[in-house]
Amino acid sequence: MRITRGKARRTGRCRTAVVALSLLALAGATAGTGTPATAASQGTAPATVRHGTPMTSGSMAGTTARPRTVVTTDMEQDDLASLVRYLLYTNDLDTEGIVYTSSMWHWAGDDSHSPMRWTGTRTIQDIVLKAYAEVYPNLRKHDPRYPTPAALLSKVKTGNIAYEGEMSHDTEGSDLIRKLLLDHDPRPVHLQVWGGPNTVARALKSIQDRYEGSPWWVEIHERVSKKAVILASGLQDPTYKNYIAPNWPDLRTEELSAGYATWGYNCDWSGQGNTRGLPGDEKYFRGAWTKQNIQTGPLGSLYRSWLDGQAMPGDPADIFGDPQAAKDGWCKPLSPYDFLSEGDNVAYLPLLDTGIQAPGNPNLGGWGGRAARTSASSDLWTMVPTETDETGAELRDYTTNRWEAAVQNDFAARMRWTLAPGYRQANHAPFVGVASGGRVRAVPGQVLNLRAVSADPDRDTVRTHWWQYKEEGTYPGRIALGGADSATATVTVPADARPGQTISVILQGTDDGDVSLTRYARIVIQVVGSAHTG
Repeated sequence: MRITRGKARRTGRCRTAVVALSLLALAGATAGTGTPATAASQGTAPATVRHGTPMTSGSMAGTTARPRTVVTTDMEQDDLASLVRYLLYTNDLDTEGIVYTSSMWHWAGDDSHSPMRWTGTRTIQDIVLKAYAEVYPNLRKHDPRYPTPAALLSKVKTGNIAYEGEMSHDTEGSDLIRKLLLDHDPRPVHLQVWGGPNTVARALKSIQDRYEGSPWWVEIHERVSKKAVILASGLQDPTYKNYIAPNWPDLRTEELSAGYATWGYNCDWSGQGNTRGLPGDEKYFRGAWTKQNIQTGPLGSLYRSWLDGQAMPGDPADIFGDPQAAKDGWCKPLSPYDFLSEGDNVAYLPLLDTGIQAPGNPNLGGWGGRAARTSASSDLWTMVPTETDETGAELRDYTTNRWEAAVQNDFAARMRWTLAPGYRQANHAPFVGVASGGRVRAVPGQVLNLRAVSADPDRDTVRTHWWQYKEEGTYPGRIALGGADSATATVTVPADARPGQTISVILQGTDDGDVSLTRYARIVIQVVGSAHTG
């Protein structure tokens, strides 16, 4: 069913804020109300250590609710593509650093090591951020929270790049991470690892070297372990296994390389010219869509795709832009401009605000997929291999594939922001909420009436759809859900549901703009033994 909310006539983010307030009045909460545990989604850090503890100063909590993050990258070609997308979401993230690091595939070399496919330490500053500077005035028309080019440039640092796993000395990159982990801002620091975790490991080792054996060590170790969160697109050197896991076992690390099935290298392994995507979503990975929607304008033109004529300097294995070299390369080519790789999206998609994000709880799904703890000796999480669709079919890689169309459309819309000098000249995501809020208690057999509310900053019509996220709940079966495509749906709590079990229902709202955009809300039904709602 189509429902329309929000007739605000103001422009820019002010207009968007009015729409958001309208939804607050309608639903009693923003779309984020769907997150079942607000405190968990924001993460919890220990209280500031007592006076006298050697902590550095930093930004204070309360200035922004955006997730705090640092990107570490070996700047392979797929890192560049991921960075192009990432910059379009810097309005929704608090970027504290962009740090060059090494990996098992790329390093700069030193007196004892020859360079390995090293692309240099100027690509971000001299190419990518210069393009960002060109489109920044337009981006600000769509959200004034976009950081200035100068602010981002000041965050670029060089970390440990000499060779694979090098963590023998402090660098400006590791110093930056160390200071963030020791400052007074209680928000988690999400450390994105697009290459090897060695620069992160060096920062942690510096903290250990400085404070181990001091009166403050136990408390500092606990605080840093809770504050740091590693989001890794693969652990591309041995420093996690050899140093981080044994010395910082309570530091949550999410190894998300299973998301490569959606976002990693797209090669014609079969020789049949196949590409990825769920049935109906293949177009989002084809050259026609990429060329029309992404590789446009100063920033989009830097995006990497198959046989696009581009190549990273210093990397002889970057054969993706050369048709002749690609024929003999390790990754068999697809058609020109087909999706190539953004393997590092998995490290920041879990942080993006879509209404159901919960960075503090990896077991809840979203654009970044859903993860489960897989180690008893360290706080290591990996992406789940399968999930069920709405028909009940269990599908491999569905935890990330189910979101691919929405993610790609959002990317396309934001790339249009780089070209649109006026707010009204592009589409913006709707807001979605559930009138009852994010939690409901119900008894077995009870029928719940759920009401969707939505608002759209462009006054687009919003189509809503309800579905059960089976794996998020602890009730093991499927539920009866009526009116899935209407603004009001009914959920019948199964008769065999037991007190204490939970059922997760997702509301998604998609607008009818020129590029359809989708946002979500989550409602968690807690099964109780006696009738009670609230």
